[in-house]
Amino acid sequence: MDRRLAPFIQTSWIRSKKNGVNAFRRGGSVAKEQLKKALKEKSLLIEVSLPLMESLYAIVEGSGFLVILCDETGMLLKVIGDEETIREAEKMSFVEGAVWNERELGTNAIGTAIVEGQPLQVYAHEHYCAACHAWTCSAAPIRGKNGEIIGVLNMSGPFDKVNPHTLGMVVSAVKAIETHLQLLEKSEKNERMKRYLEATTNTLTDGLLIMDQNGRIVKTNGALQKIAGMNEEEMTGKMVISIFKNRIFHDVLGGRAREGDKEIRLHINGREERKHVLLGMHPIAGSIGWLIQFKEIQQVRQFVNAMTGSQAKITFQGIIGRSPAFMTQIQEAKQAAMTDANVLLLGESGTGKDVFAQAIHNAGERRHKPFIAINCGAIPRDLLGSELFGYEEGAFTGARKGGSPGKFELADGGTIFLDEIGEMSLEMQVVLLRVLQTKEVTRIGGHRVLPVNVRIIAATNKKLEEEVRNETFREDLFYRLNVIPIRIPPLRERKEDIPLLARYFAGECSRRIGKQIDSISPAVNEMLCRYEWPGNVRELQNILERSIHKTTGTILDMSTLPDELFHQYTAAPLKPSKTIMTKEEWKKQALLHALSLHENNYSRAAKSLGISRSTLYRQMERFHLK
Repeated sequence: MDRRLAPFIQTSWIRSKKNGVNAFRRGGSVAKEQLKKALKEKSLLIEVSLPLMESLYAIVEGSGFLVILCDETGMLLKVIGDEETIREAEKMSFVEGAVWNERELGTNAIGTAIVEGQPLQVYAHEHYCAACHAWTCSAAPIRGKNGEIIGVLNMSGPFDKVNPHTLGMVVSAVKAIETHLQLLEKSEKNERMKRYLEATTNTLTDGLLIMDQNGRIVKTNGALQKIAGMNEEEMTGKMVISIFKNRIFHDVLGGRAREGDKEIRLHINGREERKHVLLGMHPIAGSIGWLIQFKEIQQVRQFVNAMTGSQAKITFQGIIGRSPAFMTQIQEAKQAAMTDANVLLLGESGTGKDVFAQAIHNAGERRHKPFIAINCGAIPRDLLGSELFGYEEGAFTGARKGGSPGKFELADGGTIFLDEIGEMSLEMQVVLLRVLQTKEVTRIGGHRVLPVNVRIIAATNKKLEEEVRNETFREDLFYRLNVIPIRIPPLRERKEDIPLLARYFAGECSRRIGKQIDSISPAVNEMLCRYEWPGNVRELQNILERSIHKTTGTILDMSTLPDELFHQYTAAPLKPSKTIMTKEEWKKQALLHALSLHENNYSRAAKSLGISRSTLYRQMERFHLK
C-alpha cells in the first residue's frame, strides 16, 4: 500500500478489503421503496439543506460538479448538478435512492465520512472502486442535537477541477444546516412549551394575569377572561389600570404593592357589577413584572368548606324510620327542600334536627353549595356576632390580621343552619333580623356592606311561641324563621322505629371498633322499646355503643345493658311491683317471663333472651328457679 496515502484512506482500504468489496463494481445499489420512506423521515433535513445546496451549486454551476445530500446510511436523498454530469453519474448508479456506504463500495467520501465521523476528501485513485477514479469527492457528516450523525453533505466533480477549498465550502454549509436545525428545534421546543403553558393556565380555575414592569398586560388565561368578560385580544397589550379600576393596580405601578393575598371587590372598567375576588400578588424575579392570581371568593370558600367538613353529608335516603308520625315529617321536609323558604325545625334534644337540616339542603337546588352549621347556644354571646358576621382587622383585641369572614359569608350561595336559635340574645336577634331582611352583612368593625345569598334553616328545642310571649324571643324574627315549621317527633312517639335504629347503630359501632355483632336479642329489643328515651335518638346511640363495648359475644343480650334502662319504663312491668326494681330483679323477671311464654322450653326461652342454654341454666340456678 502506498504510504503516501492519508492514514484514514489506508485504514479505509484495509476495511474495504476485509469486507470483500469488489474493486471493479460499477456503482451502488438503488432501493426505490426505501427512498420513499427516507424522503418522508428526512423531510425537515431536506427542507433545511436544499437552499444551501442550491447556493453551493450556484458557485460551481457549469463546471461538472454535483451537490448531494445523503442520510446516515449513505443513501442519496437529493442530487443537484449539471445535466451532463448527472447522466455520467447515472452510469455508475450515483443517483437518488442509491446507497454509497463503505461496506458495499469501499473507500468513498460519503461512506468513509460516516465511518470516520468527520469531514474528508477522497481524491481520484484514493477511491477503492476503479469506477470512481475519475471523481474527487468532498463530504462532511451532519449531526443532530445529540451529536448523532443524521446525514451527509457531499460535493463530487472531475478530479482535475477539485481543490482543498471545496471541502471547506462543504463544511461551512454543514455548519449552517446544523445551526438552522438547532434554531428550528429551539423554536419548536419554545412553541411546544408555549402550548403546554397555554393548556396548563387555561385548565386552572384561578384567573391569571402577567404584566410587565410598566403595567402592560402580557398574558391572561381563560378563567380571567371569563371573570372580566373579555377575550385575550381585548386584554393583551393594554394597561392593567385601563381594565381594572381598583386602587391596588395603581399601587403596583407606583411600586407600593406588596407580595401576598388581598381580598377585593373587583371593579372592571365600564361595569356596575363588582366581583368578590382574592388577589394573589407575586412579583416576577428580576423585577420585570407581576403575576397576579384572581380567585373568586365563592370558589375559595367552597374549597375551604369542603376541606373543613362544612358540608352536608346526610340525605333523606340515609334517615332511618318508618313510623307514620315520622314519615309525615319526612314528607314535609322533602317538600320544604323544593323551595327556598326559611325552615324552623322543632323537637327535643337528640331527635335529629341536624340530620333533617342536612337532608333538606342536599335535596334542594343549593346542594352543591356550602352548608354551614353553627350552634348558637355553644358560643359565648359576645363572640356570636363575630362568628356569624365576621370582623375586620383591628375590630377588637386579638382580631386576626386581615380580618375574618363570618358564617354568613362562608355560606354564600348555600345554606346556614342556626342550631339552638332559642339561645340567641335579643341584641343578636335584632342584627340577624336585619340580615334576613336586607340579605346583607357588615363585618364587625367594618363599613363595607356585603351581599349574601343564603337559605336559613333554624332549629330549637324550645317552644318559641312561649318565648315570644315571655319577650325573650322577638316576634318579628319568629315569623321570619317560622315559614315552614317541621316538628320532629321524640323517640317515645315512634317506638316501632327503635329496633331499626338499634340494628343500624349496632352495625355502625361494631364495624368501627372491630367487633362482630350478629344480632340483638328479642329481650333487649323489648327492653329498648319499653324505655322512655328522654335523650331520644342520641341517647339510644350512646346506650348501644356502651353495650357493644361491654359485650364479649356476637349477640347483644340483657347483661350488656346499662342500669338506667331497668329503672324507667313506659309499659307495665312483667311482674307488678310497688317499688322500682333493680337490674337483678329485672333479669329474674325476664327469665320467668321467657320460661312462661315458651312453656318451660329451655331452648326457645334461651333463644328469645339471646343467651345460650348453659347461660340460661346458670341464671336459673343463680335465682333459684330450678
